[in-house]
Amino acid sequence: MSTSIVLNWSGEGSDVKVAGEFTSWSPQDAIKTGDAWQFKIDLQPGRYQYKWVVDGNWLADESQPVDIDESGNKNNVVSVEVETEKIPEVQKETEPIEEKPTESNLVESTEADQTEVSGDRYESQLSSASDRPNKQSSIIDYCAIL
Repeated sequence: MSTSIVLNWSGEGSDVKVAGEFTSWSPQDAIKTGDAWQFKIDLQPGRYQYKWVVDGNWLADESQPVDIDESGNKNNVVSVEVETEKIPEVQKETEPIEEKPTESNLVESTEADQTEVSGDRYESQLSSASDRPNKQSSIIDYCAIL
């Protein structure tokens, strides 16, 4: 997948071209836009070196990223990143599972089964139901009993 790139030259010059790895180092015309020159190209992801050819002089724009090639030449460089499309995850709505009573999960309880054993050291102080606070008692009343 290619990406559209726009290279800009804002320096002096009446004849501005671009030459680089993406043009096999053959100068291509830039287009005058206001006070600047632009060169538009579609590039595959990668790193490309290029130079501006201004009035016949091969120049690197020092205001743009530069690199030194294997021969010691200073060139501008442009990096084209791989664009990754994020595929939205489909969220499936789940319904709450209601457990319906069946013979296997019904448990019969007897009064003997309802005896609590907590190991709480204060349990003996609350041995009868009349000693326990009712729903209307405040926490202070409950603590006073203890």
